[in-house]
Amino acid sequence: MKRYRTLLPAIALAASALGTSAAHANLLSNGSFETGGFVNQGNDTMSPPAGSTVITGWTVITDTTAWIGPTNPFGLTASDGSFFLDLSNYQAGAPFAGVRQTIATTPGSTYQLSFDLGGSNFWGRPDALTASAAGTSATFTTPVTGTNNDWYHESMRFVATGASTTVQLQGLAGINYIGLDNISVEFASAAPVPEPGSWAMLAAGLAPLLLMARRRRDR
Repeated sequence: MKRYRTLLPAIALAASALGTSAAHANLLSNGSFETGGFVNQGNDTMSPPAGSTVITGWTVITDTTAWIGPTNPFGLTASDGSFFLDLSNYQAGAPFAGVRQTIATTPGSTYQLSFDLGGSNFWGRPDALTASAAGTSATFTTPVTGTNNDWYHESMRFVATGASTTVQLQGLAGINYIGLDNISVEFASAAPVPEPGSWAMLAAGLAPLLLMARRRRDR
């Protein structure tokens, strides 16, 4: 039994090391909205309606969003890459759009959701959105002053409750612009490793099973 008591923490340490190596990998696909079936409907912009999956990896929810390219005439540029979203779709006031994507997660592990929220003096301030994942949600709002093309890097942490988690960013407030770009979800930390006493109890519980298996094998 002593051998197994020594082995179990080593297995836990190896699992932790694997989690650390993946800590900076974005678990979301197409976090900067660079790929998909973009069709310029005018002003280098496409307006996918609620339910659309034309943006690779994402589902548009609640209302129509604006998917904007680099040659738009609005004085706005992406924070990462060439494309970005305007959750107001150029329309003053609610309802606003949102986007969601489901990713694979490990229950009990902690993840960090990060994104860039866009604000503009010309298109109206402040604007806000609500981010949510695994029962955790937070509201983020741009400052009331700035320039005509500002991006604010925001983040929140959540603990996964299942093998998959839906990440959602929903427009909440704005005038004619709620910018969204550069979304990522990264592994932050694994579920807590049991204390040494717990490992000893687990090893003690496994010992009879291992002994029975050995006896059966030796018959």
